[in-house]
Parts: sequence; structure tokens; C-alpha cells
Amino acid sequence: MPMLNHLKRNSFAAYWLMLGAALLALGGATSFNLYIERDRVESREQGRLLIQSRVIQENVEQNLAAVNRVLTSLRKDLLRHEASKDLNDRLKMLTDAMPGIRTFLLIDGSGTVSASSRPELVGKNFAYRDYFRIPRGNPDPEVLFVSAPFMTSLGIYGINIVRVIPGPQGEFAGIISATLDPEYFKTLMTSVLYAPDMWTAIAHGDGIQLLMVPDRTGQSGKNLAQPGSFFTRHRDSGKEASVLTGIVYATGEKRMMALRSIQPASLRQDKPLVIAVGRDLDTIYAAWHRDAQIQVGLLGLIVLGSTLGLYVYQRRQREFRWREAKAAEALEASERFMKTLTDNIPGMVAYWNRELRCGFANKAYFEWFGKTPEQMRGIRIQDMMGEELFRQNEPFIQAVLRGEPQRFERTLTKADGSVGYTWAQYIPDLQGNWVRGFFVLVSDISELKRTEIALRESEWKLKTIIEAEPECVKVLAADGTLLQMNRAGLDMIEADSESQVIGHRVVELVTPPYQQAFVDLGERVSRGESGTLEFEITGLKGGHRWLETHAAPMRDIDGKIVGLLGVTRDVTAHKQAEQELQHLAQTDFLTGLANRRYFMVLAEQEVLRTLRYGGGLSVFMMDIDHFKVINDTYGHKTGDVILQRFAEVSRKILRELDTIGRVGGEEFAVLLPQTDSEHALEVAERLRKSVADVEVVLDQGLPLRITISIGVTTLAGISSNIDTLLNQADQALYRAKNTGRNRVCIYEHRNEAG
Repeated sequence: MPMLNHLKRNSFAAYWLMLGAALLALGGATSFNLYIERDRVESREQGRLLIQSRVIQENVEQNLAAVNRVLTSLRKDLLRHEASKDLNDRLKMLTDAMPGIRTFLLIDGSGTVSASSRPELVGKNFAYRDYFRIPRGNPDPEVLFVSAPFMTSLGIYGINIVRVIPGPQGEFAGIISATLDPEYFKTLMTSVLYAPDMWTAIAHGDGIQLLMVPDRTGQSGKNLAQPGSFFTRHRDSGKEASVLTGIVYATGEKRMMALRSIQPASLRQDKPLVIAVGRDLDTIYAAWHRDAQIQVGLLGLIVLGSTLGLYVYQRRQREFRWREAKAAEALEASERFMKTLTDNIPGMVAYWNRELRCGFANKAYFEWFGKTPEQMRGIRIQDMMGEELFRQNEPFIQAVLRGEPQRFERTLTKADGSVGYTWAQYIPDLQGNWVRGFFVLVSDISELKRTEIALRESEWKLKTIIEAEPECVKVLAADGTLLQMNRAGLDMIEADSESQVIGHRVVELVTPPYQQAFVDLGERVSRGESGTLEFEITGLKGGHRWLETHAAPMRDIDGKIVGLLGVTRDVTAHKQAEQELQHLAQTDFLTGLANRRYFMVLAEQEVLRTLRYGGGLSVFMMDIDHFKVINDTYGHKTGDVILQRFAEVSRKILRELDTIGRVGGEEFAVLLPQTDSEHALEVAERLRKSVADVEVVLDQGLPLRITISIGVTTLAGISSNIDTLLNQADQALYRAKNTGRNRVCIYEHRNEAG
């Protein structure tokens, strides 16, 4: 007895050890899950910030390239002594035409302004300015100098883009400079803010910050090139793009920041520009922190509940074992008599008292459950049957203890692991109205049921696997008709039940462009191959989804292919994300027209096609007259409305095969395939008149009308390319604006021959 008590104490300790190990494993799994989720949140946000910073980078690079072309063109005119006497007017017109430029300056070798888009600056000497001193110290005409941010004489904090003007002997003769307009950058930088806690900033390569959006007092002019700052770490890494996390030097905030350097190799800038797009770290991880608190709280409840449960369970175990010992004494007295009687009865015979402990059991019982007489003596029926079998038999046991005889079929597992099927009878042992226990008579009918059991088990396993699968699982007959589909699949095709689709051909739900590929996949599977296909469907309720299916052949026991097994997942979200990214990469966000990059791709393809197959091809360059005045007078919001209304009118006038793109602030280009000069001129005039008829009603209720100037050119000669055509159309546009605006001018090719 002392040894038995010692073993019981050891088993109780083992339970506590197992519970501790399980709780440690659960805690470890919870910690690992939280770590993985935090890493996923971090990766997703880094990707989004890099995309937004790339949007700013591409727009700024386009603006710098445009400014460089204008500065180079002006310098060439000056070197050829072709600068007109009204150079100030020309520079002002260029300023009006370029929304990203605030001021143009022509400064001679002594630092004196000889011409400017702002006449009040002419005659002033800026030799003390860094944007003059640095080029003078390194007069390389091939370098595009980008000055550090400074406060201009007009009270605007800006950056100057500078080209050196060489003299006749290559000496330093002055500079031509363009001051970037911070308002242009603010509009661009505001467009990428997708969350309230975001801000963007742009700084010079030396670390001086130009501006921050949303604007914060004291940020412009701050030197970010401090040891350990985000700016310094990004610059020292030598990478074009970096994503950093920590305390921001400029604001003292905890941020995740994407930084990009803007220094295209084609421009040969002396200094880069650095853009930053960031979000507040606490906001990024707010949802994760909430989930972590919830999961840790649940873990604590589980620890408390499991420990209390084990304590109660062990206490009950002690009580049951005490009663078991008492019952064993009574059982031992009658067991000898009952054994002789029942061992000769075919089938299993046993008696269970009201506490569900074995009073006796015959030899067949011992053999079936693999127990010795000593093991069966006083054993609880739960311990002999196991938890699963007891759970199944418990309703019948409770009924017989109420005095109700029970008859039922039951599957039992023998001690050797084989499965037997039985017919069981529970007969109550009544003493008056009191049920002292019950007799059990069990007959083995395994041979009669074996075939039925095997069939039911096979069908149950297959259905369980299919219904538990979170992806669509379907079985098709050899002719393509649907035999079986789980709930996940029915949801994908918008079916309420299997009865709606069983017996129908699944290919009927596939959209026409993908039906043949779907049929081909079925034919490959019928030949014994496996395959994967991505396709679009129209659900029974009209919804559209993109699906990806993997199909494999189903074979019978003889290896013959009798159908198709397919596992399908919904990839709609992934497909929509791909399409949205492609649309954003090709479209101007304000007007919905093609952006400059996408327009150039389409235009180059059309020029090549026309040169190969012949036909006419015309190009427009269009500019909204006095657009900068509209912006300055009524604000950028009105300017945006003007651009959008202009885009709407253009789409109505132009054909579907024509291509229109926004290539600058208020500058647009149009490609007209199969159109000669005469018809192009007609289209241009019709478009000009339609725009002039547009009336935009301002917020104050006042009407506003706009006009446009159009330059037209037509492809002539096999050596032409899209850059040549755009240059020709731009020259014609320039002539239209110089001769009064609100007109169409056509490029005269005979000017090139002369």
C-alpha cells in the first residue's frame, strides 16, 4: 500500500509537470506569433513608405530634367548671341509656363543680375550668394549646380538650379539660374500623405532642410547632417533608398522613415536632393499592441483556469480511488461465482454498479479489452472504455441507471488494435424503484458490419478533409460536370448550396477569355498530368473573382482516371492590387490622363508603327493660357479644377485612338494616328474653341473662362522620332503664345531646311 500511494503521488506530480510544459509551449507560441505579426506590420509599412517616396522622387526628377533643358536652351541662345532684347519678358513667360519655377536669373561674371523674370531684381548684385560663388569657383559648364536652401531677396525660402555660362575662351562669364518654387513641392508632397500622422520633407545634399509638409515652424533651414541622424545614416550608406526607424533629429519624434536621394546620372548634379516620408511608430504598431495585450491576457486566463482545473480534477481522483477500494472488497466476494457462470456464455457479460465500477466481467470481456481479472476488478467504466467510447455510451448508461433498458449498436476497439462491431444491451438491476447497477450483454457482429463500416469510414474521411479545407476543393467527373464541392468553394462561386451546382459544368462560370484554357487544363488532367491555371469567373450572383486552381487526376482502385480533383484559392485581392499599381504608374493622378512616362512609351510605339506601315501622324503641344496667373489669383484648388475640366473637354473632342497625356504642370501633348496636317489643324481648332466655351464657376459664384494655345506638327521623314515631333510642336506652341495666345500654330518644316 505505501508503494501504491507513492506511485499515485508521482502521477499527480507528473500531471503538474505536463501542464507546466504545455503552458510554456503555449506562451512560446504566443510570443512567436506576436513576433511574426510585428515583422509583417513593419515590412508592409516599409513597402508603402518606399512607394510614396518613389512617387516624389520621380516627379522631382522630371521637374529637374525640365529645368535643366530650359537652362541649357537659354545658355545655348546666349552663347550664339541669339538672346533677344526683351529677355526679361522671355524669362517671365518661361516662369509662367513652368509651375515648379519661381524666378529665372541671368547673372554676369561680376555677380550682377542682367536679366530676370522679375524685373525688380535686375541690377542687383548677388556675388555674395553661395549659388554664384560655388559655380564661379568650379566653372564646369557640364555640371548642374544645386544650391543649398536660402532665403531669397524676395523673402522666399528656396533652392537655385544653376548652369555656368562660359566665355569665348572658356572662362567664367556668369550663370543662368532657376529658383525652385516651394509651393510646387508642397502640392506634390501633400499628395502622398495617406495617414494623418505622416509628414514629408525635402533637404539639400549638404543636410539643409528646405521644407516639411505639413509645415512646422523652425524646420526650414535646419541642418540635418548631424552624427547619427537619419539624414547622415542614409547619406553614409551610399544607397539610393533607405528605411530607418528611431528618433528623428529634426523633430525628436519616434518615426519610421523612408529616405531617397535624387541625383540622376544624366543631369550631373553637384549635390543631390534628399526626400523623406515618415510615419509615427506608435500609430503604425497601435493595432499590434492591442492584439498583444489581448493575447497576453488570454494566456493569463488559460494559465489560471488550467491550474484550477487540474487541482479540482486531482481532488476528485483521490475521492474516486477511495471509493474504488471499498467497492473492490465487495466485488471480490462474488467474483468467483459469477466467473464460472459467465465465462461459458458466448459474448461479453459484465455487471457495473451505480458508481460505474465493474462488479464482474467474463472471459470474453477480458480478451476483448486486453485486461486481466485483477485489472478489471473495480475498474471504472470510463477507464476501461476510454474517454471517447464513454462519451458515446454515456447517454445509454444514464438511461439504464434511471431504470430504462437500452439496446444499441456500438463500435469497439479490441486490445490488439482491431475494430469490432457489437450489439449491446444494458439491463437495469432494480431493487424496488432503486437501480443498484446494470448488466451488460454484448454480442460481436463484426463480420456482418465490416463492409458497411469500411464504406462509411471512407466516405466520412473524404468529406471531413474536403469540408475542413479553407480553400475551394472540388471533384469533377470526366466530362467536366461537378460532383462535389466544399463550403469554401460554394462561397467563391456565390452558391447557397451544392444542389445549385452539382451536375453542372464549372466552365460555364469561367469568363469567355479563359474558358478554352480551362477546358485545355481538364484535357491535360484526363491524360494523367497535373496543372495550375489563373482565371476569372462570374459568380451565380454576378460577382467577379480571380481564382487560381491546381488540378490533378483522380483514379479508381485500378488506376483508371475517373475525374479531376481541384484545389482553388481566391487571388482577387492580389490581382486588383497589380491592376491598381499598373494604373497608378501610367496615369496622372489629377486629370486621369496618361502621365508623361506612359505617354512617351505609347508615342514611341505609334511613331515606329507609322514609320513601318505608313500613314499620317500628327502631334499637339497644348498650354493653358495664363495658368500661373489663375493659380496666383484664385489658388491651386481652382487651378486643379481648370486642369480637370480641360481634360474632360479634350477627351470628348479627341478620338478613342488618339492619345493625350499631361507632360508638365499645365502642358499637355496629343498624338493623333492616321491624321495629316490639314485634319490635325481642324481638330486643334475644334478643341481650342470647345475649351474657350467652357465656363468654370468659382466657389464665390463667379464664372471663369480659359483659353489654350496649341502647337501642331506632322511626321515628315523617316528620321523623325517622338522627341523631334514634340520639339517641333513645342516651337509651334511657343509661336502661338508669342503671337497673342488662344490660337493654333502649325510647325513649318521648310524652316528646318533653311
